Amino acid sequence: MTLAAHVAQVRAGAAFYIDHLGFRPVMVEDHIAKLVRDDADFEVALLPGTPLAAGLIIALEVADVRAEAARLTREGVEVGPVQDEEWGERLCQLTDPNGLTVQLVQWLGERPN
Repeated sequence: MTLAAHVAQVRAGAAFYIDHLGFRPVMVEDHIAKLVRDDADFEVALLPGTPLAAGLIIALEVADVRAEAARLTREGVEVGPVQDEEWGERLCQLTDPNGLTVQLVQWLGERPN
């Protein structure tokens, strides 16, 4: 599955996902960036154009949200507060250079299917 989003800054967006979120480039050009992550069931494609992704959240499961939030903060990424949700998620959110929301999620206990 591919998550494709129109963004104002293709290369800056690609660099963010590569440098901070563990994606690796399949292709990075001015007209498209295709990125994959070995533990994700999708790839990210960034395309130039008018951003239309209002309300979109890219959720990535991680083993330890607090550790990831601390690492990202050390790397200069602005990370929202870590919070525990009543349905069993621990999460935090950040925003990529194009304004897309990325949510890091850790399941507390057994992951629902």
